[in-house]
Amino acid sequence: MATLQPIYWEQRSADSFVYKFPNDNITMGSVLTVNDSQEAYFYKNGTLYDKFGAGRHVLSSANLPLLQRIVNSVSGGDTTFKATVLFVSKLAKRNILWGAGGMRIIDPYFEIPIKVSARGQYGIQIKDGGLFILKFVGTQAGANKDLIYEQFRADVVEATKVTIARFMKEKGININELGTEYKNLSAAVSAELQNTFNEYGIELLNYNIEDISFNENDPGYKTVMEGIAERSRLNKLGVNYVQQKQLDISQTMAGNQGAGVFMGAGMGAGVGLGVGQQMGQQMGQMFGQTMQNNPATQSQTPPPPTMPSFYVAKDGQTTGPFRLDAIHRMVAGGEIAATTYVYKVGGTAWVAANREPEIAQMFSMIPPPPPQM
Repeated sequence: MATLQPIYWEQRSADSFVYKFPNDNITMGSVLTVNDSQEAYFYKNGTLYDKFGAGRHVLSSANLPLLQRIVNSVSGGDTTFKATVLFVSKLAKRNILWGAGGMRIIDPYFEIPIKVSARGQYGIQIKDGGLFILKFVGTQAGANKDLIYEQFRADVVEATKVTIARFMKEKGININELGTEYKNLSAAVSAELQNTFNEYGIELLNYNIEDISFNENDPGYKTVMEGIAERSRLNKLGVNYVQQKQLDISQTMAGNQGAGVFMGAGMGAGVGLGVGQQMGQQMGQMFGQTMQNNPATQSQTPPPPTMPSFYVAKDGQTTGPFRLDAIHRMVAGGEIAATTYVYKVGGTAWVAANREPEIAQMFSMIPPPPPQM
């Protein structure tokens, strides 16, 4: 008479997700016990035949209809048959730590690569045990937290890296501001990763970025940090500087509305001297009034259009303004690099030269150094 044996998994660790029952000789009438947080799957020759949810099950042809049909055809109705029983834990496992060092992302503003390290944690829960066994476990005797971490580590790192870079570009934030965006970044990475985990019947839980750090000795990091500090300083200095220039010229024009008007017009036609849009409107209005008061001058040739002018940051000082022809000579002579900050008269902020359209194209016109003979 065949010996009846209990079939169960006494799960002692939440780190385990799959358990293979050690005896593959199954006897009809044996009791299968499946805990509330578990599912049991019966396989024969690698094919899934029957699945059991939580409860106490006495194995019979009634609850093993698919497998029983195969068993009868092979054994002629013997009550003992060979089958593989796999238990799957549906418990949620949290606090799986992850870390990634040496990731390279491109700073979207300065277009300079920098090294980034990040760390955090996430959790998982098996949602589709059959799919998890099919796509992940295969012929292995089981699966635990460490195996899942190793298998998905590259996916976690890649999704984190790509999302950080895309987030910085789309949101226009720099590396100093990433610390305030951990929650939004975590949600974005989680959505990206869930598509990957879905393929294996796994639900991703509470993916979190806890820290993003940079290698302070990385040349790219140093360059970007210096650029951020310089941009901040010049934005503050640049606005005040141009406003002061406008105020000085306004006071001069108010004191001398005769020759000063035409002098201002000549200055505007030449280099602008930092006069912004507001000054241009004031000069236009005053010039119009003068023309109305002096009809004879209306037949004179109008002044040429004002050429754009730029201030240039050099060695921590503001120089200029310079017209485009002078800017071109400075670019060709190496005085202005792609990362040099410039401020367009009438603009709103200092920007890197390669971000200013009228100047950016000049860099593509400069030939490379001649080959060494």
